[in-house]
Amino acid sequence: MFLFLRRSLARLLDYGIFYFCSVFLSLMAPVEVNENFYFYYALAVPFIWAPIEALILTQSGTTFGKKLFGISVSKLSWKHSLKRAFFIGKRPGIISFTKITYWRYIFALMIACSAGSGLFYGKDISEAAVHYEQQVAGSGWVEYISEDGRFSVHFPKKPEVATKTVEVPNGDPINLNEFKAEKDAAFSVSYLDLPKKWKLFSSNTLLKGAMNVIQDHMPGSQIIDKKIVKHKNYPAMDFRMKEGENEIEGRLILVGNTLYRLMVVYYPDTPRDLQHETFVNSFDLKSVDKVLIN
Repeated sequence: MFLFLRRSLARLLDYGIFYFCSVFLSLMAPVEVNENFYFYYALAVPFIWAPIEALILTQSGTTFGKKLFGISVSKLSWKHSLKRAFFIGKRPGIISFTKITYWRYIFALMIACSAGSGLFYGKDISEAAVHYEQQVAGSGWVEYISEDGRFSVHFPKKPEVATKTVEVPNGDPINLNEFKAEKDAAFSVSYLDLPKKWKLFSSNTLLKGAMNVIQDHMPGSQIIDKKIVKHKNYPAMDFRMKEGENEIEGRLILVGNTLYRLMVVYYPDTPRDLQHETFVNSFDLKSVDKVLIN
């Protein structure tokens, strides 16, 4: 029973470390994935890890988890290692258990439990680390949470809030709520609720139409580039514009019937150190009970 527990914990440790590393790499990659992806990926880890485990066993006869718990397997061929990793039939190979100290077992048990928890909490831990890094690296940036807008975002300083009216083609004026802060560049988040009848159009059509309206309200501006993307699984559009000597980078995000616009205006002497990426990536949608300024 005790040996079976050691084997189970060793496997859990391998699964957890593999999953946690995969999640961390996915957060570093320039792609957006559905949050449910991590749950289903956790369920698939045993199947994805199996061929990797087979390769490692073929080369060394043990894995990190097995090594820590004092377990090794006699040298096997790739075919037999794969069969063993997938629990197919009678598992080939001879298992050797090396006696380990009580403290090593406790240490290994703690790591196994921590790594195993990564199967379901690795994404939250990694995202928390990324968000903390963004907040600290922002050199004085603060988190702003809007109750009415149901979002949070990091600004270089406390933003000013304003409401104005926007004229739209063939429709009544719409109220636009805007949050803006300036520090070397102008950072702004604005949102508005689209007319219900516009729900008949596709998200891509609405984003393209919104982009045209934005350009119409910025005389002399020019769209340099625009592309359809995803923001945390919501339809979105990244855009780059030119207005006089100023360069503009931003993102439109469509959430239900609410359209959000994030925009950074770079002045001619503003350093281009990817501030718009830090700004845009910090934008998160949530339900809040109050507006909080850190």
